[in-house]
Amino acid sequence: MTDPTPLKLTFDAARCDGWGMCTFVFPEGISLDPWGFAHVTPEPVSEPKLQRRARRAAACCPRRAITVVTTPPPPTGAPGERE
Repeated sequence: MTDPTPLKLTFDAARCDGWGMCTFVFPEGISLDPWGFAHVTPEPVSEPKLQRRARRAAACCPRRAITVVTTPPPPTGAPGERE
């Protein structure tokens, strides 16, 4: 089985209304500041179970302030080498 492609969460602070539902779904990657607004972890999410939670957290945001993006795989080969 191959490793899943890592995911990364992006966050649009201007859209966040501070509902906080995302932190209940994915507390490993999203925290709330003292005012109740979300902060996402900058690290990619690789574990399949956590990826499912990250996707659910983005889906449950009523303002769609959280987006899940696929991170590109690291380049292979030497610099300047063409495939």
